[in-house]
Amino acid sequence: MMILRFPILLILLNVLAGCAAPSGDFPSKAAVSSDPYVSRFESSEAKALYFFAEAELKATEGDFEGAAEALSRALELDPHSAFLRVALAKIYLQLNEEKKAVRTAEDALIQDPSFWEAQLLLGNIYFDRGQNEEAAVHFRQALELNPDLERAYLHLGIALARAGEMDQAVDAIKSLLQRNPESLVAELALARLYREIDLTVLAEESYRRILSSRPDFEPAYIELGEMYLNKGMEEKALQIYRQALVENPGNARIGHQMVRILISQDRLEEALLELEAILRHNPQDLDARRKTGLIYMEQENWTAAVEVFTTLLKNHPGQHPELWKVRFYLGTALERREDFPEALEVFQEIPTDSELYGDALSHVSYLLYRLGRTEEAISLLEERLGEMVARPELYIYLSSLYLARDQHEAGLSVLNKGIAAYPDNAELTYQKGLVLEGMGESARASATMKQTLRLDPDHVEALNFLAYSYAESGQNLEEALRMAQRALELRNQGHIMDTLGWVYFKLGRFAEARDALEKAVGMLPADPVVLEHLGDALRALHQDRQARAAYEQVLEMVPHSETVRRKIDTLAEGE
Repeated sequence: MMILRFPILLILLNVLAGCAAPSGDFPSKAAVSSDPYVSRFESSEAKALYFFAEAELKATEGDFEGAAEALSRALELDPHSAFLRVALAKIYLQLNEEKKAVRTAEDALIQDPSFWEAQLLLGNIYFDRGQNEEAAVHFRQALELNPDLERAYLHLGIALARAGEMDQAVDAIKSLLQRNPESLVAELALARLYREIDLTVLAEESYRRILSSRPDFEPAYIELGEMYLNKGMEEKALQIYRQALVENPGNARIGHQMVRILISQDRLEEALLELEAILRHNPQDLDARRKTGLIYMEQENWTAAVEVFTTLLKNHPGQHPELWKVRFYLGTALERREDFPEALEVFQEIPTDSELYGDALSHVSYLLYRLGRTEEAISLLEERLGEMVARPELYIYLSSLYLARDQHEAGLSVLNKGIAAYPDNAELTYQKGLVLEGMGESARASATMKQTLRLDPDHVEALNFLAYSYAESGQNLEEALRMAQRALELRNQGHIMDTLGWVYFKLGRFAEARDALEKAVGMLPADPVVLEHLGDALRALHQDRQARAAYEQVLEMVPHSETVRRKIDTLAEGE
């Protein structure tokens, strides 16, 4: 719906056209004022002009109902005026009476088929409705009557593009450029059309023509950069953004675009330099400081991150949700720096109505545990679970606190409550499986892990758990192999590679077991279980010297392992 304003009399009538009423359709003010007042006022046209002026005044005051009534009375006095009908149609639009507006504009064309303002108004109404083919018909007719309507060319091009007539849309915009080669709006519309129909080279040429005449025109830089990004041309996007910053060094929007690209490419040091440039020109840019802190966190530079977030909060006091995010980041950085008391204080300041409260509560419980206040952490979570709609993670955290105190039944009970609240949550079910395994109930643990996979067939840790369990028991080894391979495909980690190697070993595929276990040792060089598995595979391949070396490394980590000592003794007996 178009929104009209009426600062002066003729704007009401010529919002898009900028033209006066056609001669012979309605008397001009000059014509009225040239004759004696009394004789002209008694005429129908003069009375109509009076009501028209009254309508204009009421519209200026926002009384559109009154304006419509005044224009209706004017039309009663001058029923053949297309000019008055268009004015009334525009008032109907202000009143959201679109059907009346269309009907009135169509009546105006019946009175005067050459009245281009009516064609333009109908085109705009259909355009706003999304009836693009109908809009295009009226825009074309308006342009036939008045070829100088720049906005009509633009809307015609957009309507045709929306209707899928891209070639005709391009032709419409080109027609405008032929009439007005200096039209920045037309050139921008043409660039957007070329971009829409994937004519990248032509779009680039249009954008660069804009920038050659208007080097400070931000939208062209933004859109050309986005086009390059969509094409995977990150370096060209960075190049055009750098050009933009030469023209306007303080343009934070362009700077942030560059930072996003550099972060996505893991070019964190360059991103930090760009953020410093943004902050030199815009010291109060909260987002730039926040991103700076997050980059430091990504680099695990916790001290620098703490400094940035602390300074940011000092400079931006308040309760804005974005500041609670900053406080959450500060707490996380302090926690990772192992400043547990300070981190606890920060997390505790996040209010219960914040969307971050659930995450903050998890950190609070963890920090209380690390500070030796486990009972307090348990009490807090128990209280909160009774007061709020808990998130699945809170059940998991509370369960882990009970497990830390060897209260397995209590931990299991909490997880069962979580599963009752979230029966489709695979992570809760997986954690229950781990608890059952820790309680020595392997059969129930395996059944629970299978339930986890029914909820999430690609749950990596459940796949790995079952594959390793099958390998340990020597059962379902082909299924174990498929599970281990799928888990490794989803997540290439050392403990999963170890599972794959151990399954190969149990299948008697010792060479493949050795290869997988050597990779696992490379990922987990300090894990005695993985080293022992490798030793077993090497011994099965009769590579006794290498097997002994692997076992001896295990004994360096676990000196009292009688099982490994016996394996070394067995190797010695065979020499």
